[in-house]
Amino acid sequence: MKWRSTLIVAFTAAMVIAPTFAFAQAKSEDFVTLQPPGQWLASQFIGQPVTNSAGETIGNISDLLFDKSGRIANVVIGVGGILGIGEKEVAIGYGALGITADANGKRVLTLDMSKERLKAAPEFKATEKTVYMRAKEQASDMGQRAAEKARELKDKAAKKIDDIRR
Repeated sequence: MKWRSTLIVAFTAAMVIAPTFAFAQAKSEDFVTLQPPGQWLASQFIGQPVTNSAGETIGNISDLLFDKSGRIANVVIGVGGILGIGEKEVAIGYGALGITADANGKRVLTLDMSKERLKAAPEFKATEKTVYMRAKEQASDMGQRAAEKARELKDKAAKKIDDIRR
């Protein structure tokens, strides 16, 4: 009986001490609590316009490609089109992108390339698909199936109308 009460006391102590020990493992220096100077949020780059040396907007950042070490290796720029419709994606090395600030301190992304050259560049094809890309493909497939079904039903209805008229 005494071993039972000793076991219960030991178990209770372990339950009280274990969570404290687990929390003690995470040190405050394991976490970043404030954005460090000289580091930028990726979300601030996505959608940002890219201008050339003439000051004309030649595209918008649509994605960033990271290498295995976590550094940005390439930048995907959407060119052409209006509001993303008819847009083509082109990837360039991150080092080709100039990052400066305007008079108000706003980040400005520049690329020493004409709009025409960027439009003529080979299109970038991602091998990883985002949720948006998968949803877009599914919507396109559903639209095609719906159009096929509509044609099928139209043909059936036309045949029924012909049969009724005879």
